[in-house]
Amino acid sequence: MTQKKREVNLELLRIIAMLMVISLHYLGKGNTMAAGITAVSPFKPNFINEVLAWTLEALSYGAVNLYVMISGYFLINSATRTEKVWKLFVQVLFYSIGIFLIFFAIGKIPWYMKGSFYHYGMVLFPFTSQHYWFASIYMILYLLAPFMAIGLRRTNKKQTFGLVIILLLCFSRVLKYLFPNMVMHDEQGYGIIWMIVVFVIAIYIRRFVPVNVKRRWLYFGIYIGTSALTVGGTFLLAFVYNTTGHLDNFINYLYGYNSPTVIAASVGLFLFFRTLNIRAEGFGKVVLFVAPLTFGIYLLHEHYLLRDLWIDLWKVDAVFTTPLFILHYVGVVLAVFIIGALAEWLRRLLFGLLDKTKPMKAFYRLIGKLDGIFPPKDDQMEEAQ
Repeated sequence: MTQKKREVNLELLRIIAMLMVISLHYLGKGNTMAAGITAVSPFKPNFINEVLAWTLEALSYGAVNLYVMISGYFLINSATRTEKVWKLFVQVLFYSIGIFLIFFAIGKIPWYMKGSFYHYGMVLFPFTSQHYWFASIYMILYLLAPFMAIGLRRTNKKQTFGLVIILLLCFSRVLKYLFPNMVMHDEQGYGIIWMIVVFVIAIYIRRFVPVNVKRRWLYFGIYIGTSALTVGGTFLLAFVYNTTGHLDNFINYLYGYNSPTVIAASVGLFLFFRTLNIRAEGFGKVVLFVAPLTFGIYLLHEHYLLRDLWIDLWKVDAVFTTPLFILHYVGVVLAVFIIGALAEWLRRLLFGLLDKTKPMKAFYRLIGKLDGIFPPKDDQMEEAQ
């Protein structure tokens, strides 16, 4: 599949987004912030590492938003095929069941899973059980995308911008600062509704925001500035709470996928990468080779049986209290990325061979007849104005 030169920029961002996902899991599941931000104090010996952890968390929090924005950016102008849906389904199922079978074969199934229909169900039905919450949401979004796109391609700039504002007011945390008991449950951005909001934002950028190289560093400044507001504002709220005992319900509002500062940081970083000009040669070839492997990296390290490795194998919580924290953080994040990329590359080799067999070719021809379910690509998309 050929790639436009301009798209290499966003494929690189896809890689960065997955590194940010791994970063979030390192910090969160490694218990680096388990005590909460109100416990951070300059009078404690691990103060610097704790501030670094919350800062790295803020810089990484836009990961899921970015991944969805990249998908939305491309999906609006591409055809959706049943074969792609099937391959996504099989990819998730492969990791969910395959890793379980490996653990079963070596006798490493945890005691609480043995004979548990609930845990076996998580393995056999990873989408409905939300074994991988993002995979479940992403599959739904992928199925809905062509139907949403066909409508969004027909709205003008003012209408699309209005839709973005309405969605942000209703489903981001903007209004929750003014009205904490909103009718709509925001799910902290973990639900399909927020993914649709991010999808619409990506469509607006694709259609109506021209690539402006002169604003490149402004966009990067927005990413850094709003990330700083996330961590700085949260520390300020924690200080107010520790001093007065009030505003405890607001302390963690800025750390969420649908936080106003997090979505602003996501948009800023997206626009920054959009202005880059990376040729599909040399480094660009590496990017285009690695980027398609990123979803497999997520499926591997987020498997139910591997989620505790941050502590059991990598000893994140133990290293966090030492001066080696940052070096350990960088090394482990890169190691998880490389191991996951290698595993996905091998899986793709295997499935590439299977796809060439006559039964699979016949199967793809059969499901190809279902392609009419999805609306066709519309070549008359309005250009940015």
